[in-house]
Amino acid sequence: MEDGRTKLSEWQLVPFHLGAAIGPMGSNVFTVLFTILLGAFDIDRAVLTLAVPAYLIPYAIVQFASGAVSDLTSRRSSLFIGFGGYGAASLLAALSPNFPIFLVSQVLQGTTNAFTTPIVMATLGDVVPRERVGRSMGYFSAVNQAGAMVGPLVAGALGDLNWRLAYLVITAMSWSLAVWYALWFRRYGALVPPRVRGESIGASLRQIVGSLGVQVLLLASIAFLANGAMRGASYLYAEYLSDTWGSGTGQVGIILSMYGLAGLLGGPGAGRLVDRIGPYRGLTSGMVGVALAFLLMAVAPSPLVLAIAHFGVGLAGIIAWSAFNTLVVQAVPESRGTVSSITGSAKFIGQGSAPLWYTPLYGVSPASIFVGAAAMAVLVLAPLARLRTRAADQEHATVHEPAARSR
Repeated sequence: MEDGRTKLSEWQLVPFHLGAAIGPMGSNVFTVLFTILLGAFDIDRAVLTLAVPAYLIPYAIVQFASGAVSDLTSRRSSLFIGFGGYGAASLLAALSPNFPIFLVSQVLQGTTNAFTTPIVMATLGDVVPRERVGRSMGYFSAVNQAGAMVGPLVAGALGDLNWRLAYLVITAMSWSLAVWYALWFRRYGALVPPRVRGESIGASLRQIVGSLGVQVLLLASIAFLANGAMRGASYLYAEYLSDTWGSGTGQVGIILSMYGLAGLLGGPGAGRLVDRIGPYRGLTSGMVGVALAFLLMAVAPSPLVLAIAHFGVGLAGIIAWSAFNTLVVQAVPESRGTVSSITGSAKFIGQGSAPLWYTPLYGVSPASIFVGAAAMAVLVLAPLARLRTRAADQEHATVHEPAARSR
């Protein structure tokens, strides 16, 4: 299987890298369209904000099961459910005649999206050899952040014409990828390791649960804090720019796209950096950089400076996510899908629950949302330090166990 893995180039893995963009693209379309949707549905900010947890919380909850489903069945069927369903939910969003229907579409988008990004990442972990994981996660994380860039650009370009067009673009992309995966598995499916099943579904589930532990809980807490910091307040950026400088939809789209642009440009280099310095140092340096960039956003005197600082968040963030994703796919290889989905769930619970503290912060002082994001970024270092200590202890025990047995 390792020989087969080595034969696959990054070009042959392109559909899986592209699949990482769909989720961020869909959620970031909403952030740019926020003010337009207020008028389109004739509702206030508090009501429209319900669309954020409506999308992200089902996404997070369903992910607890989606990875296990792919571990127990197949990556192929899980990806088809994810991308086919996400396209259908996006079509419903585009056709929504009122806010209640739109809210239902967000719930369905979140539910089906649970079968996209984590399953794509687990599949990459299945077919990429260990020495290339950092580089591959760099590309994956770059395209994942690029979705956060493309979403605002698409919404900014189409929003003034008709906001529904942005969701139609997502529909077309999702269904195109579903077809591409079907063709990819037909040609390269033999290179994906078969799922190891127990005597029954119950036995398989017990085997998966037994492989998890404190290590996965620490990774989940890192995901919660990191995404809550980097993306938690993003739904308020358009309003902040409009209230502070009177920025229009087009300018807002460009500024918000800086996060994804930084990831797209920095991803390949970030992956190589993680392979060189290791995922622990990569994640530490990335989160410190994120915190500093958010502090610059808090004191930005102009939209230009805020855009530069947001680019900095994306550049430091791509290093952090490349390192984090490397840790995830290497943590428990036999339950890679489950670990990917659990950490992905925690990641988006962090973003989905973020309005609980960012919306009140914005009411007190709009710029304080950036200070809050910087504080969350720093908090990541606590579970990361514990995770690194556990890894060092396990490595020490592994090295000394043969010597102890020989005595």
